[in-house]
Amino acid sequence: MGRVYASNVNETINTLNTMNTIKFQADINLDDPEEVETFIAEHGRCKGRTLANALGFKGTGATKAANALSNYAYNKQTAMDCRLKGDITDALRYEAICDRIYKEDIQNTVECW
Repeated sequence: MGRVYASNVNETINTLNTMNTIKFQADINLDDPEEVETFIAEHGRCKGRTLANALGFKGTGATKAANALSNYAYNKQTAMDCRLKGDITDALRYEAICDRIYKEDIQNTVECW
């Protein structure tokens, strides 16, 4: 299986919106470093139902999806920071974590609805 990029996360978000299972108050583009920083700045370490409500998520799996996006954003930010510092080994490690979050948490959330 090939690498999973943040654009796949954004496609999953669009799929969830189309399925009317989760409604988002705003678009989230986890490909964009500025949007990742904004997401983290606005939602801090907020988790669970509180985060789901803040993001406007509704329906079955909303809390799990919100937590997965938060975890993805934090790991994505760390990976980008590592790349800026030239620490490619750690950047790849954090990108692998993002891949796992996408494959195991975000993608599976869509499949169970």
